[in-house]
Amino acid sequence: MGQKVDARIFRLGVCKKNWEQKYIEKNEEESSLYLYKTLEIRKYINRIFELHKIKIQNCKILYSDVSLQIYISFYLTEKAIEIIYQSFTKYRKRLWNQTKRSATRKKEKKNILLRRLKLKQKTLLKKFENTLLRCLSLYTKKKVNISINLQNLNSSKQLTYHQIKNCRILFRQLKKFGRNSFFKEAINVLFIAILKRRSAKLLANFVSRQFKQNQMRSDQNTISRKDNYFLGFLKQSVKLLINAEASRIAGAKLVIKGRFNRAPRARKIIMQFGQFSLQSLNSKIDYYQSTAYTINGTFGIKIWLCEN
Repeated sequence: MGQKVDARIFRLGVCKKNWEQKYIEKNEEESSLYLYKTLEIRKYINRIFELHKIKIQNCKILYSDVSLQIYISFYLTEKAIEIIYQSFTKYRKRLWNQTKRSATRKKEKKNILLRRLKLKQKTLLKKFENTLLRCLSLYTKKKVNISINLQNLNSSKQLTYHQIKNCRILFRQLKKFGRNSFFKEAINVLFIAILKRRSAKLLANFVSRQFKQNQMRSDQNTISRKDNYFLGFLKQSVKLLINAEASRIAGAKLVIKGRFNRAPRARKIIMQFGQFSLQSLNSKIDYYQSTAYTINGTFGIKIWLCEN
């Protein structure tokens, strides 16, 4: 039987697309060794980020005899922010008592606490970066100069005043989904997907994680309602955000396959929005495949994003 081919393979070298991992070797033996090492480093990075509830959007590795350079752009999930907030609550009462004397208004107190929370977040991310450096230096036996560049996508969303105004109009159309627990994080992930390139991995992992959370309970009737509700939200939100002015995506295609509503056999749901062409090599396409393991079997999620 024929298998589906990754849409990015044919486009490598075309439209300035390069490999995500590169290494400089002298002979064939070194190339196989560097390939093995880069794969092991990538597995370790994915594992340690998953343990800290941080999602990777893009990871690039450049390896040579002298240096190891790693570029990672990541997104902090709500659980990761909760862990940071719990470590901050120890000092919250003390800071609140200090701000009573200096600031009389509630808004000023909140602003001071938010600044301290951001500083705490930066310090924890710095510690996380130091642990990564320490572990990688042990893996390479301290023979290579290691440099890690981390980009936090939570604080890198920059929009103009006109774009923010248009986004508020879009949010009014999604007002009925606002009370759900997944709404805030889903909007953040979808915004990153339309603003940043090569973000199909982040979107696919979010969709698979949401299907897992929907099917955590044993009551099958609530599970079926949650699945249908989340699919309706995806259809409406992706369609609206792709047509937004700030969007860098011309089209998107989502394919979800699994046993919806406790059906005895799996079925496939295909959602396609905007202009989307897999046939032409000039089109910049990002692709990722993810799997959600649930009570009712596995759900396969495939996402194609066509960039402008």
